[in-house]
Amino acid sequence: MKKIIFVFIIMIYISSCKKDPINTPATPIADFPKNTEWVGTLDGNGFQYRPPSSLKFNLDNTFTMYGVFVFFLGGVETIKDSITATINGIDTLADGRIRITTDITTSFNGGPTKYLYITDKKKLQGISADNTVETFQLSLFPAQSISAAGNWRGIAWKGGYAYPDLSSIQFDNAKPITVTHYIRNGIGVGESAQPTSPILGVLYKQVGARVYFSGYTDVNPPPGYGGKTVPYFGVLLPSGDKMMVHSINGYARLPNYVYTNEPYGPNGATPIIEKY
Repeated sequence: MKKIIFVFIIMIYISSCKKDPINTPATPIADFPKNTEWVGTLDGNGFQYRPPSSLKFNLDNTFTMYGVFVFFLGGVETIKDSITATINGIDTLADGRIRITTDITTSFNGGPTKYLYITDKKKLQGISADNTVETFQLSLFPAQSISAAGNWRGIAWKGGYAYPDLSSIQFDNAKPITVTHYIRNGIGVGESAQPTSPILGVLYKQVGARVYFSGYTDVNPPPGYGGKTVPYFGVLLPSGDKMMVHSINGYARLPNYVYTNEPYGPNGATPIIEKY
């Protein structure tokens, strides 16, 4: 049996986070959108690109947003993996859209979201109180199970593939555990630099559209080790063959305007990996 390394750093977002308190709901939520999941991106305030996020309407009068949320509370950086808000009102507009009144802030330098607008039961927008700023845009995620299992890599980019930490990786959902393997030049990455080293396997977890996992970088590895795993947060798109990815780890090789030659992928664009 292959030796498995359980790298729990991929759950750094969860272990360091506390959910916001849930207030008493004021208005009963309708059957739709209760218990639905939505996927897309935030407005990008404070980030190099629009980061991925997912939203889940709960069975009570609340909804929870998942992602990598950075705040500065009392001048101290605070990272949350989820934030929960109360639905204060819900009605249907003359144009058929569903309007949900709420109050949630998703960025340390962005304003609060006061309204959610659902169009054709397929698209969801977060809008500021003055209706001038789109704080997030999401699409309905299918209710049926979509698995991340399989082989993934970045988009074609400059004769290779963007997002080298994730090109190429394999999500293996063989029971009883789910692990990620990494391929370099057609060969599986070992646990060490030794040719006979067992294949590296790093724990990942999928919850609905969300995937908590690790990428792999061979740039500036720690002494005595042939590579370094870095935590990533992924959100599957409704098609199931694309995943938006994000990391705030210092080792992650993702677009940054400091890199004017864009070695890791197009600046300003939400990183997306594709199943192949």
